[in-house]
Amino acid sequence: MDVRTVEQRHYHRVRAVFEEALELCRPLLDPRQGIAGQALTHHVPLRVKEHFPDLTQEEVLVLSIALRAAWTRRRSAG
Repeated sequence: MDVRTVEQRHYHRVRAVFEEALELCRPLLDPRQGIAGQALTHHVPLRVKEHFPDLTQEEVLVLSIALRAAWTRRRSAG
């Protein structure tokens, strides 16, 4: 078996809802929509858990971190 073809990724359920979650959490990630120029990222896990109740706490945490990272990358990419 070729090692390069083995799936290394985990959290398949997180990957399945990622784009939907990013749209859902966009207002919380955007500092322009926050309070005094500060994003409301601390609310992201709450919103994720509310809209995706079947995710485990670990999956909620992983998704929340990934959403923040993706938001930062996409903003800096312009």
